[in-house]
Amino acid sequence: MATPAGSLDGGRLLNEVALKDPRLGQLLQNVIDGINRLGLNVGASPVGDVTPPKPPDSVSVKVSGEMMHISINHAGELNRGVRYFSEISTSPSFGQPIVIDHGTSRTSHPIPLPTQDDSSSPVTYYVRSYAQNPGGPPSAPTVVGGIGSPTGFTMTGGTKMTLLPSTGSGTAPSTGQSAGQGMGRFQKRQS
Repeated sequence: MATPAGSLDGGRLLNEVALKDPRLGQLLQNVIDGINRLGLNVGASPVGDVTPPKPPDSVSVKVSGEMMHISINHAGELNRGVRYFSEISTSPSFGQPIVIDHGTSRTSHPIPLPTQDDSSSPVTYYVRSYAQNPGGPPSAPTVVGGIGSPTGFTMTGGTKMTLLPSTGSGTAPSTGQSAGQGMGRFQKRQS
């Protein structure tokens, strides 16, 4: 039986051990199979990063009053444990977005957002979403309206507040200026 890509494999060495000591060979094979099953169940690989999921097919946004509702369409094959993130920014370049972790849900709860900044100017929001398995980097983002022409959303209501600068998410730098990170592109963030 072929070992799937990203799985631990005993290879020729395991075969040699099994020839000399069949019980030890079977024990080691059981351990390897268990590690590979665990990796698959948690969305990780015992021998490196898993491939990022394909980007979401589309992202829908509905606004009413001071509420924004995001729904992610992500068809096709997915691994259990895939997580979804949306980034909401007041800039179409998503320089310092607010990161929303949806968990495994593709449809968020409604998100309250201020409609005006501190100086009473209307705020326009831009949205993009992506998917990530726990053991790998995030997918490319899907931008509402497209990468070259993001759709801006303005809402109605009386709340006046300039949002605090983002501090990012996961293992991304705490400057908040590394968008599209989800749980992070790296296993560990250095201090």
